Amino acid sequence: MIRQVITTALFAIPLLIPDGMMANDSFEVRLWEGVAPGSEGVKDEEKLVERGDGVKTIDRSISDTVIPTLTVHLPKHSSKPVTAVIIVPGGGLTRAVIDKEGNDLARVLAESGMAGIVLKFRNAQTTTTFNGMDIMEADIRRAIRVTRFHASKWNIASNRIGTFGFSAGGIVAVTPYIHPVGEDPDDQDRINRLSSEVAFFAGAYPLLSMQTEVAGPRYQKLLFGETPTKEQLDNYSAELHLKKGMPPIFLAHALDDQGVLAENSLRMEDAARKAGIRVQTFFRDSGGHGYGIRDLGQPINKWVSQFKIWIQEQ
Repeated sequence: MIRQVITTALFAIPLLIPDGMMANDSFEVRLWEGVAPGSEGVKDEEKLVERGDGVKTIDRSISDTVIPTLTVHLPKHSSKPVTAVIIVPGGGLTRAVIDKEGNDLARVLAESGMAGIVLKFRNAQTTTTFNGMDIMEADIRRAIRVTRFHASKWNIASNRIGTFGFSAGGIVAVTPYIHPVGEDPDDQDRINRLSSEVAFFAGAYPLLSMQTEVAGPRYQKLLFGETPTKEQLDNYSAELHLKKGMPPIFLAHALDDQGVLAENSLRMEDAARKAGIRVQTFFRDSGGHGYGIRDLGQPINKWVSQFKIWIQEQ
């Protein structure tokens, strides 16, 4: 395996879709034109590690992000506005596994007639800075609003924007679902005037609960510091906030997962069914953790086909 570390050029990110861009090419947009709120004075330099061979297998890991972005994959042809899935990669909340748990799925969605949009977010902890949950939540809400703002240009149905979380990215992706925030017409930022509500939530081996027996102390401290309060942990335990009328849910998880316990998804499913929320699951006895959409010969690796069927029905 080739490992390559690159410090990225942060200024080389286009803000808008380039004119004349060919369909199904991906492009990157910044969430904020200037310094992202909360990152004023942060001196980190973004680092990229290629964990694959860089040719047949692209598997980049990005850390120390200061400028959060969206990588947008659009379908080649669409006669009507499409569903958009904003994907939050895993990486233990200290890095983003941007391809295996991001762009790989986004490309599959684009090939299936949807928009796959990958969030490169500011992680809970960088080399120099503790960001915690507040910064990550700001990034996912801004990602939804930016997508909604560009919905017409990108041919996206603004009422069919949802989130998808891989692994630890699940706790970020599920937050706008459990704590919806509507429009704010008085906000000075025209993008922030828009709603960050979602039409669905989905996840593969997602972290969804901050309860100690499910999340463990590491994630609790990454989100809330050395002494998390019960109120904080309960507020970001998704299973405690499900109510009748909430949008549909899709969950994929191997029951032998030791990276993020399947109890996260099992509790979410149980709470959703009790609340009368439509939920579809793809649980298998074995498969472990961190497989992304890749077929490693395990039954759990077939979850992507089921997800594509489910998402097209929403």
